[in-house]
Amino acid sequence: MGLANEMKSLSEEMLSSFKGRVKDNEELVANVGKKLQQFRNEQNSTAKTINANAVALKKNLAVGENDRLGKYNQLMGSIQKDIKSIEKEVKSSKSSTNSLIKDFSKARKIMSSDLEKFFSNENKSRMENEQLRMADYEEFIGKISDEVSSIFNYTNEMLEQFDTEHKDMSTALRNDLNKTNKERFEYTHALLKSIQERISEISNENLNAARKLRKDLNQGEADRLKEYNALFDRISREVTDLRNSTSTLLDNYSKDRSEGADHWKAMQDKIAAIRSGGNAVSAKKSEKSEIKAAAIVAPKELPAFEAKSQPVVVEVPKVNDEITLEDKILQYINNHSEGIKVSDMEEPLHETRMKIGFAAKCLLDAGKVLKVENLYYPIKKTFH
Repeated sequence: MGLANEMKSLSEEMLSSFKGRVKDNEELVANVGKKLQQFRNEQNSTAKTINANAVALKKNLAVGENDRLGKYNQLMGSIQKDIKSIEKEVKSSKSSTNSLIKDFSKARKIMSSDLEKFFSNENKSRMENEQLRMADYEEFIGKISDEVSSIFNYTNEMLEQFDTEHKDMSTALRNDLNKTNKERFEYTHALLKSIQERISEISNENLNAARKLRKDLNQGEADRLKEYNALFDRISREVTDLRNSTSTLLDNYSKDRSEGADHWKAMQDKIAAIRSGGNAVSAKKSEKSEIKAAAIVAPKELPAFEAKSQPVVVEVPKVNDEITLEDKILQYINNHSEGIKVSDMEEPLHETRMKIGFAAKCLLDAGKVLKVENLYYPIKKTFH
């Protein structure tokens, strides 16, 4: 009963310890899930912040683009206004010149007769003046064209410079975003790697603790089995000694009783010889009474009791951690000649029912055990 209680308490302690480890593992998994969820939330918030910054930057770029386009439109509008004013001046100059030429032609026609001589003398000078005036006009038009060309060139240079700066700024922004994404990916990878390493360390610690516990349990079980065998051997020796002493005592008692019966018979013979001197009737009566007395008093010889001490040998299954599961199951089945179920081997062998059933099926296929219904028997047992 003490060993059963110890085994029961030990199994309850192992079960509670196993439940505690399962609970600790569940808490660890829950904490890791919470950390991953928190990291995911932080990553989502960071992504939202980056998206908001990108939207704000895009909006600022759009606002700057609109401002630059507005200034460019204002500049082009002022240039177009200047060009229109110059065209108006040119048109006015042409119209004034045409009107002057018309007036001059009319005056010349009117005064041709009077001024023909004057115009013949002044015709050369007038033509020279006209050429100088046209040269000045062409020079003025050339200057205006040069200024317009310089304005267009400056505008094109400004647009090209703006495009270049815009491309450089976009490239720098893209590089910064790629660098930030790379750093965030490396940080996430390092964090996940550290979490996996920590989980691996915890698993190794649990595995080492389980191995140490199994080793300690096996060592304690072996010590208890040694103590139990020693105690049982001592009890067997004491029982054997007790049976031997009892047998000796009974033999001595039988010997003493046999000697007493012999002495009693001799005494009766002597009494019969003494009484033989009386009459026949008294002799017969006395003989009958003596026979009755002898029949009553004479003790019956008891059968000799021979005590045979047979030491009880208890076969205790020994489980070795170095052997395979099939060897453990075969050894356990061989120690239970009355038959054993798969479910009954689950707790002693500390294995799942599926593994034990698969290993027992392999032993059955190999012809090492027998199976009747759902019970496994050793191969040495014969069924009728």
